[in-house]
Amino acid sequence: MSSASKAQLEFRAICDRWSELFEKFTDDAERIEWVQEKLAGLCLNQSLFAGILQNILKGSRYPDIRQAQMFDNELLLYLNPKRLFSIRMYIYDPGSFTPIHDHNSWGISGSALGELSVVKYLREDDASAEGFARLKQTRPITLNPGETELTLALNKGIHQTGNPTGQTVIMISVYGSPVRRLYINGFDMENNRVYKMYPPRIRKKLLAADALKYIIV
Repeated sequence: MSSASKAQLEFRAICDRWSELFEKFTDDAERIEWVQEKLAGLCLNQSLFAGILQNILKGSRYPDIRQAQMFDNELLLYLNPKRLFSIRMYIYDPGSFTPIHDHNSWGISGSALGELSVVKYLREDDASAEGFARLKQTRPITLNPGETELTLALNKGIHQTGNPTGQTVIMISVYGSPVRRLYINGFDMENNRVYKMYPPRIRKKLLAADALKYIIV
């Protein structure tokens, strides 16, 4: 059996064990504490992620790189059947960062390769004005392999992640069950603007709906 195949089976076994335990937890506080401990060890499993990367290069079905996610460097590694949690991989090339954004659930992220930058922001306005947001940056955090950081949902978890170095960085994130919202918020700090970011599948539907308004048949 190849190392890539072994990695897929090993990762699936890990996720199945996590799924069993998640159903036994009574609240998110317990889940978060447990994930923080387990994700740190998972991120240090270099052979596991080497196998997953080999699968990507070989064009294997797992992970499915054709499945569009919110960010173009994002790969879905596991989605719990009851949507209690998901595990995702993000590959950052040198100097790349996400837009400033929030999330629809709590999340715990860790570095599996390189120095990962996490920048958090406080929202200073009351969110009452459509399209307006005033943010204040807090101290940036650098995560080395095996180190993790918690991000909360919605306005309590506005942040940006990326790679300030000259080598590729890998982030592994575990997200809890999301609130029912079809988008996340993106933030333009320079212009005090907040805007909706939709997954590609929904974004295309919205564009099609808008275009239909102008077609006369």
